Amino acid sequence: MDRTEVGRSQFQSGTARASKGTMEAGLLDILLGQFLDGQALADEEGARRKLRSIIDNLSRLFNTRRESLPHLPDYGLPDISQVYRDLPYSIDGLRTAIKQVVEKYEPRLRRVRVEQQGREEDQEMRVSFIVTGELLQGQKVQFQTTFKSNDLAEVRPWRRQ
Repeated sequence: MDRTEVGRSQFQSGTARASKGTMEAGLLDILLGQFLDGQALADEEGARRKLRSIIDNLSRLFNTRRESLPHLPDYGLPDISQVYRDLPYSIDGLRTAIKQVVEKYEPRLRRVRVEQQGREEDQEMRVSFIVTGELLQGQKVQFQTTFKSNDLAEVRPWRRQ
């Protein structure tokens, strides 16, 4: 059975179906039958599946350059290399862009806030943000998003230390 058939069978069997009016997995995750790292959707349950799916969706969103999808020109973020060239003045624009794309393309989150976490000026320039949102059931979630000058954006769960 290929990935598409696995995703289709999970959708039909209800393992990736919405519960209490909220989607546990994104459409792309359902169609592929797996998360970005290759782990099967069926390996995760309920709330954990939803968080993994949100993280994967944010990763795709933050690693896509705006205007690279002709049918969705506002999907993704501005060119990160330009953001680095214009530091520190470009941070607020990037923060605003992150907030706007999350509000538009991650419907499982509401009341989205984005705060800069800090910037390290080492050989691998990094800019980090904390993306805070509320799931439709009211649960607060936070994700740390780190942009590196020579790598993909990394999204992971975050808890205040």
